[in-house]
Amino acid sequence: MEIEKLFADLQSLPSIPKVAQDLLLQFDNPSSNLESVSRNIEKDPVISAKILRLANSARFRGSRESSSVEDAAMRLGFNTLRTLVLASAVTGAFKAVPNFDLKGFWLTSFQVAGVARLLAKQSGADAEIAFTCGVMHNIGELLIQTGAPAVAERLNSAARSGSSGRVANETLQLGFGYPEVGAELAKRWNLPKVIQQAIAFQARPMQAPDNAPLPRIIAQSIVISDALNEHGGPTPQAREAISGPLFEGVDLDRLFDSLPAVLEADKAFEQLLS
Repeated sequence: MEIEKLFADLQSLPSIPKVAQDLLLQFDNPSSNLESVSRNIEKDPVISAKILRLANSARFRGSRESSSVEDAAMRLGFNTLRTLVLASAVTGAFKAVPNFDLKGFWLTSFQVAGVARLLAKQSGADAEIAFTCGVMHNIGELLIQTGAPAVAERLNSAARSGSSGRVANETLQLGFGYPEVGAELAKRWNLPKVIQQAIAFQARPMQAPDNAPLPRIIAQSIVISDALNEHGGPTPQAREAISGPLFEGVDLDRLFDSLPAVLEADKAFEQLLS
C-alpha cells in the first residue's frame, strides 16, 4: 500500500480548527503577549470553556474564581496556556472508536511530551517544541485506528498473533509505519517541518537529517515513558531499566529527580480527556 492511497481511503481527515492553528503560531511569536492571545482564545468557545475550567480547578484556583479568559490566562501562565490550547486542538480532532482506548492514548502521549520537555531543557533544545512533538509523536497510529478501521484491524490482529517488533510489523503489513503516517498528517496540517521531522524519525533518530536533536529526544522519551508505565512511575526499577547508546550524554538521575513534579503537574490536563 502507498501512503497516498491510505490517506485517499480515509473515511475523514481530522482537522485542527483555524483558531487553534493561529493560536499555536501566536504562542511561537516572541512579540505575543497574554492579552492578545486571550482575545484570540475568546473566538473559540470550546477552548475558552476548557481554560476557565482549568483555571478554576483545585490546582490553579486562587482566592476568587476566574470569570474571564484574560484573567484565567494570567493565572495559568503562558506555557500552561499553550499546552492547554495544543491539548484541546489535537484531542478534539479525533473521535473515539470502539475497541480503542482514546483516553489512555492521550495520557501516554502527554506523558511522553512531559518527559520530552525535561530532556530538551537538559540538552538546550526548545522545550516547548519538544513538548509539542511529544504530544504529536504517535498521531499516525491514532489516524489509522480512528480513520482506517480495516487497516487497523489487520495491524491489531497481527500484533495479537505475537509478531515481534511493532514498527517492523507495521512496515510488513503496510509498507510504512505509524511515524511516516504521522509525519504525513503533520505535513497536511501545515505544522512546522521540525515537528514533521521529529515524528518521521522517532524510530530511527540517528538517521535524522543534520543530526536534528528532536527525533532523538522523542525516541528517548518513548523509552522512558514505557519504563514508567511498566514499573509504576519514576521508581528505581524504572531508572535501572533505561540504558544504552541512545541515552549517551543524558543525566538520567537528574531527570528522574524532576519527573515526579512534572507527572503530577500534567495530571491537570487529564480533565481534558474526560
